[in-house]
Amino acid sequence: MVIIQKGLIGLKGTAYYIQHLSIINPFLPVELTPKEREVLGTFMSFKGDAAEKDRFGPTLRKEVKALLNMSDGGLSNHISSLKTKGAILQYQGSTKIAEILLPEEKAQFYQFKIVKADEATAS
Repeated sequence: MVIIQKGLIGLKGTAYYIQHLSIINPFLPVELTPKEREVLGTFMSFKGDAAEKDRFGPTLRKEVKALLNMSDGGLSNHISSLKTKGAILQYQGSTKIAEILLPEEKAQFYQFKIVKADEATAS
């Protein structure tokens, strides 16, 4: 069996998280749109106390709006959609990113396999 591999090295900040979301997107119960991945990846890229305490609060929302050149309404619509799709969850009074969407901090590995059905058993 030939194993197909590809490495993406040197991704920084938001690009790392957006690429991660793009890779896992086909495996999610409900796929995220490119803009939803961009919005969520930007929120995921924030570090520090503000991100840990209130990642989706007014301070970081303002920063995301500026970085992505979005309006208040546009950002709110994408956040609402992410909540509806289960990417963002309300947990004990705060808003959190679903655990399944969080990659490892420095490097994330992926492994999947596809298996063709035996022609005799396919029917």
